[in-house]
Amino acid sequence: MAHRSYFNSLRGKITNRALLLGILPIVLIGGLAYSGLSKLIAEADQGLNASRTELLDKVVGANLSATANGVVQQLDGFMLERISDAVTWASAPNVIQAARNAAGFHRGRGFLDLSIDEIEAQFENQKSLGLFPETNAYLATQIENSLHFGEVFITDENGYNVALTNPTSDFVQSDEGWWITAMDNGISVGEVEFDSSAGIWSIDISVRIDDQQTGKRLGVMKSVLGVSLLQEVADNRANEITSGEVTVINKDGLLLAETASNHSAERIMSAAGNLSGSGNLGIQSAINSDQNGYTIGEQEVLGYARSAGAELYDSVVKGFQGFNWMVLVQQPTQVALAPIRNLDKVQADLAASRKNTLLVVGGSIAVIALIAFIMANMLSRRIIGPLNELQEAAERVAKGDTSRAVSIDSNDEIEDLARIFDRMRNSVAILITRYKKVQRDRAA
Repeated sequence: MAHRSYFNSLRGKITNRALLLGILPIVLIGGLAYSGLSKLIAEADQGLNASRTELLDKVVGANLSATANGVVQQLDGFMLERISDAVTWASAPNVIQAARNAAGFHRGRGFLDLSIDEIEAQFENQKSLGLFPETNAYLATQIENSLHFGEVFITDENGYNVALTNPTSDFVQSDEGWWITAMDNGISVGEVEFDSSAGIWSIDISVRIDDQQTGKRLGVMKSVLGVSLLQEVADNRANEITSGEVTVINKDGLLLAETASNHSAERIMSAAGNLSGSGNLGIQSAINSDQNGYTIGEQEVLGYARSAGAELYDSVVKGFQGFNWMVLVQQPTQVALAPIRNLDKVQADLAASRKNTLLVVGGSIAVIALIAFIMANMLSRRIIGPLNELQEAAERVAKGDTSRAVSIDSNDEIEDLARIFDRMRNSVAILITRYKKVQRDRAA
């Protein structure tokens, strides 16, 4: 009997077809389910990404930029009011009169013929001639009524002290940069510095005293403004934003306020807190921009705005170009995306469902394949066994052996075939017997 390979055998064909018929439906159903879930997940991903972009771009970024702009406007408004205060004080009649008259007194004392060191030697303890008590009282009243100014004093056209609220370090101011700038330009605004005696951060605002009728330059009034409000505003706005931080920097990138460090003295106006060399791309983008806006990064969303320039201050004082401060408002990206966090869970659940569907389909295929294989083998044995028996019987008959009867009890067509085959075997046996008898008779 010739040996056939599994795939060419009847058993292989029956088993393979049974496997195909069993597995194909589940593969098709599973494939459709997996494809449908994949499409749904792709659409969900696309929608979620669009929602994330929309939220960050048109809501969070815009809100943070608007917040930064609001802080800038608040700071600009505060500084404009304080400069207006200083200009108003410098324009007061008794201040103008004191500066005008003081020049004559100082000239009469021969100060113009002395060097600065010689003059300072005369005023080692007393920092003015004390000739204008009414002006001193006026300035003291302004400081007392102000919530932010710490001290103020005026000089004449030569830079000599005229009236003051607190003792100054020098009597002669004409060699100071702020005095020269104020006399030339009408105003001088210094950098934010820490006033150790007052324990506050402050900024100097110096305004030229002009004769309102002749326009003659009579002297300079210098006021010391506490800028703790910068940090107060930053704190208040940061508290309005979940996990938000507010930072204010000057034109050189030095910190004026930083809620993240609680305005650490080690970082304010120091190289340690200089953001101009920061590796944060969002901050660098903000610093390099001359427009208000926002940036969106993997870690944070940052809104920024720059303070106003000369166009704001021209109405109060000419020649001042503004502070050129920048406000940065930051919020972690994950916190900003909190409103759509549930969508992330839905996305994860869909991805898990796709994975589970794949596992279920794969498991079903394995189970069905095993069952189909077992059933096909059982079926093939019921079919192949009797067929093999018929095949062996046929080979015996072909060799002339008709002695063994064929009996198959399968109760199907194979049993019918076996019965017919056995009748054929009997017929062949009779023919062989007759043939042998004829051959014997011929031989006799």
